[in-house]
Amino acid sequence: MNMRNYAFGAGCGAVSALLFAVIATSSPLAFPLYLVAPLPILIATLGFTHQAGLTAALVAFLVTSLVFSPLAGTVHALSIGFPSWLMGYLALLARSTENSENAEWYPLGRLLMWNVALSVMLTFTGALMLGTDYPSFVASFEELIGEMITLEPALFGTLATGDQAGTIAAIANVMALLAAPISAAISTTLSVLLLYIAGRIVKASGRLPRPWPDLASVSLPKVALPVFLLCLMLTATASDFAGLFGRIGFAALLIAYCLQGLAILHKISRPIKSRRAILVMIYSVFVLLPGWPILGFAVLGIADVWFVFRSRFPGADLPSP
Repeated sequence: MNMRNYAFGAGCGAVSALLFAVIATSSPLAFPLYLVAPLPILIATLGFTHQAGLTAALVAFLVTSLVFSPLAGTVHALSIGFPSWLMGYLALLARSTENSENAEWYPLGRLLMWNVALSVMLTFTGALMLGTDYPSFVASFEELIGEMITLEPALFGTLATGDQAGTIAAIANVMALLAAPISAAISTTLSVLLLYIAGRIVKASGRLPRPWPDLASVSLPKVALPVFLLCLMLTATASDFAGLFGRIGFAALLIAYCLQGLAILHKISRPIKSRRAILVMIYSVFVLLPGWPILGFAVLGIADVWFVFRSRFPGADLPSP
């Protein structure tokens, strides 16, 4: 690999570290910029080889460690640098086929499953950092609510002291139930979106080594369904951290199956002339009914395991206009 690729990777790593660090400024744009911190590393990996991506991740770790602290550098490396490099590396994996000169690229469904696994692992690790046992995990939310009351005393000002303590405890328990699964769902969605954006940017530059995949053909591997059912069982029956892990896995896989359901609709609607209008209406549902459409499309994605909808519609393999 030539030095230009290493230099580009180092530059991308510095940009990623800067986007990660901007969260400390507390400006209105800080959080959106923080969310796109993986993008430079993904671009370096997809467009300038995985060695350049690894260089970007290493430089981001070093810059963050030196400017802020080794802990901040480690957080960046484990939550942004390494996962971004790994997703880019897997996206470019290929093997030669026996009967054709064309390479067989890493399946999109497995790439999506890796995305889910990383989101679950990082979210659960973040939960463990809030408390080594479940009561202390819940207590961390009570402390957060207490700080909110300090900043805004009128938040629970109308409640008596006893009622206020009970209300805070109830809200903390609800937050402990929902915060981590919602975070895992958002993380899965965001990481898929950033990988797509990075791929589009690299493709537009003409540096993408693999042909652009048919996203409407994405299908999770068969092992995803037993894992999903196991997470559902843990969610329904387990308590403490076991139940929390089940909720996190359930939420992340629900997003993955929702994406598969959307891919099915994209595929089977290809022969329809009014396809664009149909897709606009489908995505409008996400805006009009936030959250609920995810369940419906996820059910469609799960049902595809048995019914294989995309093989039942003639003309669905036609290229999209």
